[in-house]
Amino acid sequence: MKRSAQAAALALGLLSLPLSGRAPFQLHVVTDRTTYNVSATVRARVTFISPPFASRAVRLRARIRYAGPTVPIAPVRAMLPSFTPSAGDSSTPYDVLWTIPSDAPTGRYEVDLTVLEGASRRVLFKGRAGSFAVHRLLVRVASIQLNRAFYTSGDAVACRVTLKNLTRHPLSGLRVEFSNRYWPWIAGPAAQAAASIVPLQTNLNLAPGEERVIRGRHVAVAPSVTQPTFHQYGVVVWDHARQTVLAIAFSPLAIVRPPGVNTPIPYPPQYVFPELNDIASSIPAYRDFYPPGLARGAIHFGKEHTMYPPGAEANLPLTIENPTRKPWRDVSITAHLLNADGHKIAREIIERQTNLEPGLPALQRTLGFRLPDAAGLYRVRVTIEDPLGNTLATNETSLAVNPLPKSILIFCAHEDDEGAWMGWIRAAVENHIPLHIVYLTSGDAGSCDMYYQRSCGPATALNFGNIRMAEARAALAHLGVPFNDVEFLGLPDGGSGEIWYRHLLPTNPFRDPLLACAHAPYSGLVEPNLAYARNPVLGVIRRIILKDHPAVVVTAHPPSQGHIDHIVTGYLVIRALQQLVQKGELSSRGVKVLVDRVYNPNTVPFTPYHYATHVFYVSGEVMMLGEEAEWYYESQGSNHALGRIRDEDQLPRKIPYRQILDWMNHQGWNERPAGVR
Repeated sequence: MKRSAQAAALALGLLSLPLSGRAPFQLHVVTDRTTYNVSATVRARVTFISPPFASRAVRLRARIRYAGPTVPIAPVRAMLPSFTPSAGDSSTPYDVLWTIPSDAPTGRYEVDLTVLEGASRRVLFKGRAGSFAVHRLLVRVASIQLNRAFYTSGDAVACRVTLKNLTRHPLSGLRVEFSNRYWPWIAGPAAQAAASIVPLQTNLNLAPGEERVIRGRHVAVAPSVTQPTFHQYGVVVWDHARQTVLAIAFSPLAIVRPPGVNTPIPYPPQYVFPELNDIASSIPAYRDFYPPGLARGAIHFGKEHTMYPPGAEANLPLTIENPTRKPWRDVSITAHLLNADGHKIAREIIERQTNLEPGLPALQRTLGFRLPDAAGLYRVRVTIEDPLGNTLATNETSLAVNPLPKSILIFCAHEDDEGAWMGWIRAAVENHIPLHIVYLTSGDAGSCDMYYQRSCGPATALNFGNIRMAEARAALAHLGVPFNDVEFLGLPDGGSGEIWYRHLLPTNPFRDPLLACAHAPYSGLVEPNLAYARNPVLGVIRRIILKDHPAVVVTAHPPSQGHIDHIVTGYLVIRALQQLVQKGELSSRGVKVLVDRVYNPNTVPFTPYHYATHVFYVSGEVMMLGEEAEWYYESQGSNHALGRIRDEDQLPRKIPYRQILDWMNHQGWNERPAGVR
């Protein structure tokens, strides 16, 4: 079992192990929080699921281990002197497990549990049974209050901000800023956000544990809008040098209206499906399109395989039935293969002079065509005709032909970035091509505050990152990607720029303002507690590439100067490839590097590489699957996508992409941010 699968079982709170020849049992150490600030006390209880020790006293011993290393960082201690589980009482009370030292490293910790028989001290159970995270948050924006919930354009905006020092030592020289909503460590403020920044305090000192209220009487002017809309403000707490974000929070949503205009009514994000499984159950209903007047279609194609390499043999399962109330006598059934211009390039007679009776079982056939050597889009049309040549029914499906590599490795900046490559993903699945998808960040900032309808702290950000990763697995599962072919590095959403430019070594990792962690705190990652620093991240990427030996590596290229994670994902992947070539562990000739075709990669943002533009053809069925896969990202606004459902003929079928021709060259060009020398 891979590490990711083991971690998934742990995340479900279930650990099944054999007990001295008896049936497997399950237990879990449950902590009273999912993540703790340093110096906090971890309290935990042990829950036995279908307890095998009924009416038998047991002793419980636990040790704390930093995920990855096997050496415990806290001494072995007894959680309880003894406990007798029973059907009515299968959980111990919460008990102090560990008081976290103030200098403890942030990240994921695991709890190893030993269960001893009370009298004999015989070991009944020994193994990993729970986990929790540790963060380091220095200051918290406890609340942001605006003077109104509704503004008219031009109104003055006032605020009341409450800050609290969470540490046992004074904090000095803090800078507190109020502005329009933006993420300062992701892309820097856009022009509008930069112009809106107002310092609330420029040299704030907070005593240990102190809570301070700061008021701003005229911190903004409600923007000019053409219709009622939601607007949001943010508060950022910087260190004295304005280099590091210590805390960030966003105001409640406020409505801004033009003078005298109250419509249309704006709505905040609303989530359509309460669970991911509900999305899957809703998909078949919208797919049932049949000709007018028929309760069901007459010709059905098996659509499990619609993406092929050039010259392949396409074998399509076919189901044919009579959906009417009248018999079809002596009908002929013919199939044609058509090119993109509609010209017939092959023909197959499926049935001659056959009868199709209403209500009888459908005909099951397999239709085979040798596909052309040229890449492109093709259609298969099946027609049922009566003896006079009148068409009784017809239907068609589309096939796509592309040169396909022997293996594919895709690196994404965030969960949902794989959407640009869903044609490649499905082609790999259908043709049994080795495929591996790796997400660098866990997307913990993107829409976190909208999901919870309040500003996110370490616990909510951590949970939201887990939601984003679960959505990615569900979306990819819809495309047919197995669980073990998807992995995560757990980098902080928006932190890639800090990791690339300012935090190179594991001894100086970046501390993410939302997660308040300098090491990846999630379960089930490629590497537990990966330091938020460039060199360790490069090391993991190199190991992934060496393990897969891919023929094609896909990496990100940003859609604009905007999101730093897209920019740096490309930097990291290409640098890792270059390092492997320099060490003689990889041949530059054996790997193609592909990026999205978005804008001009030589200017937006600048890169020095040379590119070749190509087109990947995608069947209509796969485009529909890709559209549906987007719905699983409900936290990212899939409800809006559901309001824009497009039929097969409305979806693009040619997806352009770029190949980097000289990725081995131009090393060191991106060591500094744009504009910095």
